[in-house]
Amino acid sequence: MDTLHRRAPGSGAGWGSRVWAVTAGVLLIVLGIVDAVMTVLHPTRRGPVTLVTGVGVWSVTRLLARRAGRPRILSSAGMLAVLAIVVVWTALMWAGFALLFLPNLAGLSYSPSGSYGSLNFLDALYVSGMSLTTVGFGDVVGGTDTLRLITVIEAAAGFGLITAAITYILSIYPLTSEISSAARTVQTQADDPVRAAELVVLGGGSYLQSLQDRLISVDEDTQRFPFLYYFRANDPSAGLHTFIRGAAMVCLQARWGIATDAAPYARVQGRELQLRLQHVIDHYAIGFLMRDPRCLRRPLDAADARRRWQSLTAAAGDWGVDRPGEDEADLDEFARFVGCCQTFLDDLAEQHLYPPAQLLPAASPPRSADGS
Repeated sequence: MDTLHRRAPGSGAGWGSRVWAVTAGVLLIVLGIVDAVMTVLHPTRRGPVTLVTGVGVWSVTRLLARRAGRPRILSSAGMLAVLAIVVVWTALMWAGFALLFLPNLAGLSYSPSGSYGSLNFLDALYVSGMSLTTVGFGDVVGGTDTLRLITVIEAAAGFGLITAAITYILSIYPLTSEISSAARTVQTQADDPVRAAELVVLGGGSYLQSLQDRLISVDEDTQRFPFLYYFRANDPSAGLHTFIRGAAMVCLQARWGIATDAAPYARVQGRELQLRLQHVIDHYAIGFLMRDPRCLRRPLDAADARRRWQSLTAAAGDWGVDRPGEDEADLDEFARFVGCCQTFLDDLAEQHLYPPAQLLPAASPPRSADGS
């Protein structure tokens, strides 16, 4: 025994307790590491603990916001979810290594200046916390090669945990502004099919392509960092709901509202935009609304679909197609797409506590090709 540290008596454990503690500790450590690696490094997957934590924070915050009648409370859900998962990762590592130390407390060397009685789990947490945070007061050190190795491994895990947390935070926060920017680019046409028609015709094919690129970018970012969904914008015009609604309005005009003579590219690119929107809606329905995408496939009845299509082409004015709704196949596809988008938008608005919004108004004033 060296002169600086001594062993504390009375800290042994039975064989069964040792096995239980070590097994539980290893499981907690592996769970924390795997979850952090999947969440931070995997391009499309999120760890099970991250999934449960995000859903839990979102559900509790949303419940509080609804009970208080203050939807703005929900805007803190994203920040709280990120903080919560960092705390959970830390707790898993801390508790896991503490369980490894628990049956081996007698194997640690303690400073003779301290007073140690019967050792328990709090002492194990203290040793684990010092190692994880690399504080290292020096009053407790490993007395065996195995314990010294565990201490070094936990210190390395602590560095890795801090790095993972910083990387995740610095990666996710800039993307929240990307979603807001994307929403603001389409907010003027989200409730205005007239404006959407102008952008399809006057913006050209490049505008439709850039909108499709933004849809792909937002979809990929949200798959890469699912917690982006929980960052609710206080301003509805900067939220995901407005972005999807505006993109859907442009898609409807390009695919069904604008005549081929006015914009030869519109029908083809409108079809591509339709497929991309459907893909994005399916991803959000499965990943966040926890719904089978087939449940969103609620087509409008034929009369309502024809009325909305006529409203869409009326908003396009001289650029609009002739005799909208006469082709039964096109009308059926229009009814399915509008019904799907409207159902999804209603669900999204309800989840984010935004007021519901109709994708297509009952009627729109026509506009001539010269913009008058």
